[in-house]
Amino acid sequence: MKKFVFILVGIIMLLGIPATVFLSSRNQELRKKAAPATTLSLSPSVVTKKVGEEFTLEAMINTADNQVVASEIQLAFDPTKLEAISITNGIKFPLILVSGTIGSGTASISVGAANTTTPITGSGTAAIITFKTLAATTTPTSITFAPETFVGALGESATNVLVNSIPAKITITSSATAETPTPTPTLSLQTTGTATPTPTLASSSASASVSALQITAPSSSQTLLTDQPTIRGKATPNATVTITIYSEPQTVTVVTDANGDWKYVVSDPLEAGPHTIVVAALDPITNVTKTATLAFVVSDQTGNNATGSAMPISGVVENTLALLFIGLFFILAGAFIPTFMTIRL
Repeated sequence: MKKFVFILVGIIMLLGIPATVFLSSRNQELRKKAAPATTLSLSPSVVTKKVGEEFTLEAMINTADNQVVASEIQLAFDPTKLEAISITNGIKFPLILVSGTIGSGTASISVGAANTTTPITGSGTAAIITFKTLAATTTPTSITFAPETFVGALGESATNVLVNSIPAKITITSSATAETPTPTPTLSLQTTGTATPTPTLASSSASASVSALQITAPSSSQTLLTDQPTIRGKATPNATVTITIYSEPQTVTVVTDANGDWKYVVSDPLEAGPHTIVVAALDPITNVTKTATLAFVVSDQTGNNATGSAMPISGVVENTLALLFIGLFFILAGAFIPTFMTIRL
């Protein structure tokens, strides 16, 4: 009888090994899917206009496998040839984190998802920019995504998941030259997949948008024992910092002190579960916006479960189900083995 019990326990333990291997491979697969793979492109990519005319470009995003929550779009162009008239968010990003700003040869805006239960996925319009032509060109002039362009995604903390960016080429003719028809951008591009373009954004720029803006507390992936944490960071002195906490979301604006320090004590208690902070700072001198993100977890100290508005961490559901099945197996084994032994005796 003892030999039978040992054999049965050994079988139960062996059953747990494949489950552990499966869960580990599943988590690795989910993590692999979350690797940086997002692209940005300007559409239409080729435009021909006369001097003095206005035209509109769409900044298109293809998130690939990432679950995007925010994007800081920075455009650069020749100010002697082009003038930016306006920049606003596209239909893919319903939330404006920092309003569009326009400078000499630059245009920028920070946009975000409505909440982390509906992160940005797939293809669509991230921003819409209107330009005016100023002078004729002998060769096409480019509108490019600046190295500071940043895309933040769930589970990636402060990592820039943007790997490719595609510029637009603008040909400006004099008023006496016939105009080549320009394709009209349509929203149908939002659901059309495109081949991965040739990379034009160096991977070294991934941390460029974080160097002048930091979230120093809480730390990345930290589990907090309070639902009203203090969020701290650093930015340019006297800069305006917009803080958005997903998944609700909560959005507030603070100003850094003379040392560049800023902080915010969460006023509305956060639900138990994972959250993502997106901060965007407008430099008062350069008029350039920087963005940074960070993920953290609020511990459930009251016994309440996180509600559906919190984004579940990848793999938690599968792990929980597997552990429940294994636990149930042990419970059943513990119930039947003594009964079986009694019958045998």
